Amino acid sequence: MLSMFFNRVKFLCPGFQALFVIGATSLLSGSVWGRPEAPGGVTRAGVPAAPMYSKDNSVAVYAPSTKSAYRAPVLVFVDRTREVLQRAVRLKLGSQACPLEVVIGGRSDGDARVMTARLRDGDGAVRERIELPDPEAADLGLLRRAVCVALLRAWMVDVGGTDATMRDLPAWLIDGVIRYMDRETRQADLDRTLLLWSHACLPAATEMLAADSLAATREPAVAAVLAAWFLDKRPEGNSNPFEALLRGAAKGTEWGHAAVARLLAGSDDPVAFDEALDLWLLSEGRQVFKPGVTTDGIVRRFRSHLLLYPSDYGKTMNTGKACLTLQEIALQANDPAIRYGALIQAANVKMAACGRDGMLLAVSEAYAHFFEALAHGAKEGELSLLLMEAERMRKDLERKTASGEVLQRSVDE
Repeated sequence: MLSMFFNRVKFLCPGFQALFVIGATSLLSGSVWGRPEAPGGVTRAGVPAAPMYSKDNSVAVYAPSTKSAYRAPVLVFVDRTREVLQRAVRLKLGSQACPLEVVIGGRSDGDARVMTARLRDGDGAVRERIELPDPEAADLGLLRRAVCVALLRAWMVDVGGTDATMRDLPAWLIDGVIRYMDRETRQADLDRTLLLWSHACLPAATEMLAADSLAATREPAVAAVLAAWFLDKRPEGNSNPFEALLRGAAKGTEWGHAAVARLLAGSDDPVAFDEALDLWLLSEGRQVFKPGVTTDGIVRRFRSHLLLYPSDYGKTMNTGKACLTLQEIALQANDPAIRYGALIQAANVKMAACGRDGMLLAVSEAYAHFFEALAHGAKEGELSLLLMEAERMRKDLERKTASGEVLQRSVDE
């Protein structure tokens, strides 16, 4: 259950601006998806105003005449939330078979509840309902979550889900999907997750993606990154894993690591699942979410390319040193294997900075110049000068990002 929290937001609607003091209590539903029972407590004061509908009539907002001015901003909020969620999950949301209704109450007493339920009419038709007893006290984060859950449940009804068959998805996955919708947090979430992963602070894949995953529950960033694994686009013709999850849950499939592993890794073998997760996290580290941005996590991952590994690394039981520093390879510049490795590493450091800010691009060029000079037989003195300059530039970069500064500038600045 979510504990009460308070914050302030500015809520704009046509003709007026109000500063709402916002509080939220936990959903009355008792589960991620809500229970099929009608909520109570909404006071409908006075004559009801005419309801407002979305363009496709899948969302309706009701209010008493004393609160009629809240209908439009609430409907806009729901529609915008639906648009963002649709882009994230790549599904058409909004159901005629299971419409969403938002009921605004007539209270102005600070009642902070956001209540959800599934209602069933006498003819068997079902509706998702969200009730806001006092619209001025409705928490936008909690309301956004309730809207997303209602829309996903309605989609499950469209594909054949019933009260008897529908199963819950893990709470961390729903929260992760909602967090994933915010593009501004994706780079920070990825940096946090990769830092935990690289320090061996995350469990094996089967445990990390369990329904009661502690890692995903305690770390919102991890939940968002794992949600991205379900949501990221696959090659043409491949299924959408999140859609497959929803369809399965609609038809009664319980969450299990074997089924999840088959969706994401193509095998229910735990070792193969671990390997697939590792490879996916490595590929995510190369993602450019916002061109021209460099964070401390990006710089940290760039630094991992400033070592040279022998050609037999990871292939033979070599008792020698696993890797060489740049200072060490400068002293072994006459070794053909070192020269060949340096030529490959020159391309790697350039790729590691692709899409980042101009300062990291300049640092990568400096290191690439060093690797290329070594590969082409430059003298030790020249290599030392090139390396010293590259190291100086990197340390300047690290001083900036270590303080939390996010660099964003072009090469021409």
